[in-house]
Amino acid sequence: MGMRLRDRVAVITGGSQGIGEAFARRFAAEGAKVAILNRDQKKAAVVVDAIRASGGEALAIQADVARVGDIDAAVAQVVATYGTVHILLNNAGVYLMSRLGQTTEEAFDTMVDVNFKGVFFLCQRVLPVFERQGSGKIINIGSIFGNDGYPDSAVYCGTKGAIALLTKSLALELRNRNIQVNAIAPGWIETPMNEEARRTDADYLRTVDSRFGGPGGWMKPDELTGSAVFLASSDADSVTGAVLFVDRGWSAY
Repeated sequence: MGMRLRDRVAVITGGSQGIGEAFARRFAAEGAKVAILNRDQKKAAVVVDAIRASGGEALAIQADVARVGDIDAAVAQVVATYGTVHILLNNAGVYLMSRLGQTTEEAFDTMVDVNFKGVFFLCQRVLPVFERQGSGKIINIGSIFGNDGYPDSAVYCGTKGAIALLTKSLALELRNRNIQVNAIAPGWIETPMNEEARRTDADYLRTVDSRFGGPGGWMKPDELTGSAVFLASSDADSVTGAVLFVDRGWSAY
């Protein structure tokens, strides 16, 4: 494995498990100094310890991305520790089943606050750091369901659709400041968040298998990391406003 992110400072939200953990480990392996922002400090610390044991450099910061005050404190801590931020990877997200008739205000607010509000204000708060150094990379994690609908998931789909358009809008706004803004839209990923459903809900599994004509649609978190490294590296300096679907062809239908 190369060192395509050597000496880069990367902020990764929700980096304690699943996709976020895979991003954190891969970025560190590529030479980045990784700051993991997570509500659960203990889980994040486990990932940080593993990165350090492998010779990487990492920091765990307790932060709720739904709270702007937490974002401010986290960005300040990263800058105080590493001097700057080069890469922001907005990965933190939450999915709560939200059938229209049963969606509560609390569930609505939770998904909007974590999946969209947090992304927006993290972008806003790292912008002065990017502007001071004259460059920056933002990678937002969307979803195939920011493009396609999915039943009983209107709020989640809405937030991920918003991420796609936020990415494009910010890319246009920041393109003359040497700040690239892109998104990755993952397909069906095996994560702790959906582990129970994969184990107990046959209909859930059939939804994926039917689209792919049989088993084979599910992906591992590591399958996303190469795309993220590319977008975070100098190889993607001319790529901005892209929503990259990494979904084994789901979005090609």
